[in-house]
Amino acid sequence: MSNDENVKLPRVAKGPRPMMFEDEANDILLSMNVSLLNELIVTRQRLDAVERLLDKNGVLKQSEVNAFSPDEEAADQRETLREDISNRVFYLLLQQAERAENAVPEEAPGDDI
Repeated sequence: MSNDENVKLPRVAKGPRPMMFEDEANDILLSMNVSLLNELIVTRQRLDAVERLLDKNGVLKQSEVNAFSPDEEAADQRETLREDISNRVFYLLLQQAERAENAVPEEAPGDDI
């Protein structure tokens, strides 16, 4: 792996975010729903391809898929995938919370009174 492949660029866009609704919360909800929709579409397309290939090649029955229970490594990988998807879906809320956290000092004047 070259050094160029290890470079991580910031994912935060500069400037104001375009808004479709008057309330920013609605824009955030719309973005989350579109993100979920994209994840679902990609997942369904890949699942469809796998099921068709397995059926075509006589490799796997649907009952075997339904009875599958992941081992510890697979469960860990699924958890990582879940976290990655959640971070993409809740990206705007996480970014907003981070901005709010950075804007408010941990100790406000008068806290020690």
